[in-house]
Amino acid sequence: MAFSQVQMEGRIEKIGSPEILIGANVTNLSQQKHNVSDSGGNFKIPAQPGDTLIFSSAGYLPDTLFVGKSMSAGNHLIYLRPRISILPYVLVDEMKKYEADSIKRREDYRFIYEKKHPVKLWNAKRPGDGPGFSFSPIGYLSKAEKQKRKLKKRLTLEEEEDYIDYRFSASRIAQFSRLRGDSLQKFMYRYRPSYKFCRIASNQDLLVYTNDKLRLFRKSKW
Repeated sequence: MAFSQVQMEGRIEKIGSPEILIGANVTNLSQQKHNVSDSGGNFKIPAQPGDTLIFSSAGYLPDTLFVGKSMSAGNHLIYLRPRISILPYVLVDEMKKYEADSIKRREDYRFIYEKKHPVKLWNAKRPGDGPGFSFSPIGYLSKAEKQKRKLKKRLTLEEEEDYIDYRFSASRIAQFSRLRGDSLQKFMYRYRPSYKFCRIASNQDLLVYTNDKLRLFRKSKW
């Protein structure tokens, strides 16, 4: 049924799996509105024909939905593909991929990253005749500003998770360790390094880290 402004509804799942994605970002770029999927993977967001919706989550490739004139408002299934992929014979250039994803995210969410005049909670001078500070909560505490700050925080988290995926990639670990399948996935999950460590660690540091963790992993029962 054709519609004007309605609540677009649906569910976000991992592609090729019944696994639902909780807390995934749902953004209407056209209206600069944002929401997240609930504990059942369900989402709701205002939209109208011509709007562009972006779905993203840490560790997954984003997906885009263009709202058409004859598109129904509900029961949309959105499938996100995991960002980590293991290619048996081809080594992906992870650095280029990470940079391309980061640039694409910056372009998609430019209205968040390039906000020229952020709303301030405190002003340096009071209106009137005296110096000091004035409290200006109306703009800062508005629902739209809260959503933008929350979205920017989530995008920062996604950026950090993607950087870890680039430095501690499954393809590199598989090549170095010879681990495959479930054992590789368990190792990647159990010994995933922090963003702070990945930022300061050299390639040699990561190699030593991986080697040390492999010894622990092989001694354990997985």
